[in-house]
Amino acid sequence: MKKLPPLSFVPFFALAAIITGCSRSQDSRSTAASNDKTVIAAIPKATGGDFWETVEAGAREAASELDIDLKWEGTVTETEIAEQTKIIENMINLGVDAIAIAPLNNQAQRKPVQSAVDNGIPVVIFDSGVDGDAHSSLIATDNVLGGSLGADFMNDNLATKSQLVVFRYVQGTASTAKRSDGFIDTAKIAGHDIVADPFSESGTLEGSKSVVANTLERFIKNGKLDIEGIFAANLTTTLGVSSALDDLRDSGILVDLTFVGFDSSKKLVEELQAGKIDALIVQSPEKMGYLAVKTAFALSKGESVDALIDTGVEVVTSDRLKNEPAIRALVGLK
Repeated sequence: MKKLPPLSFVPFFALAAIITGCSRSQDSRSTAASNDKTVIAAIPKATGGDFWETVEAGAREAASELDIDLKWEGTVTETEIAEQTKIIENMINLGVDAIAIAPLNNQAQRKPVQSAVDNGIPVVIFDSGVDGDAHSSLIATDNVLGGSLGADFMNDNLATKSQLVVFRYVQGTASTAKRSDGFIDTAKIAGHDIVADPFSESGTLEGSKSVVANTLERFIKNGKLDIEGIFAANLTTTLGVSSALDDLRDSGILVDLTFVGFDSSKKLVEELQAGKIDALIVQSPEKMGYLAVKTAFALSKGESVDALIDTGVEVVTSDRLKNEPAIRALVGLK
């Protein structure tokens, strides 16, 4: 039998191929990182805006504490479902250790989430739910409760059988759908009439404002906006309502109603303090990002996690801002 040459005589490229093959079989994460750090992918609904930037800050805080490699990647707007699917697929191909994702659509992202799990990558869902049971944990606000709290505030400030308008976000977004439904159900039980509840045309401020303006135009009678209350389901719709109401006031229309928005930003807090907004239902986006990464890391290490983690929600009013330091801190005030 012919003897094999000593290892030192094996061509380098052949030896490299053998070593590479062994490495790949032992560690499917080789393309995700060049070191031994755990790699967590965090995929938000979008990468811009106050809310998602605050979520990112929490995610990066957790990544720093855990000394992991965080891959934060999302779409530009909250309507690019196909692009978010591509991001998920790319993270699967990279072989990351775990994925935390805020799905743009609860139905459309079911299959990509299942694909990640089928490839051995545990998935955490945050902010907004997804259909199916492939994911290990949901980290989110109790959105039904948030909407219901908005209706409770409205009920405390209005007579029964008031006419209310709800401005939903884009269709297929589970979190805002639950907020809107929670508000509507509670408001109806209290005896109020929901006279309109349209969806936004797009995930942009312009798309939300367009729907708001067109809807409110139907309720202008004798120089007055003839409704008693408005509920807006997220940051974009709240900003859209605020801007549209300013336009009505500037045009001479009398606006006298109770306005409850959802989420916070510097502009919305200023308008709350100025009395243009009566209440904001506020989440904890930094906490959400922090816990999403911490939970994904725990899963990557084979640890058990809670199936549902509630990140909390508060009704923020101007009085609470004045008197409660914790509420001021929640909206970024010192």
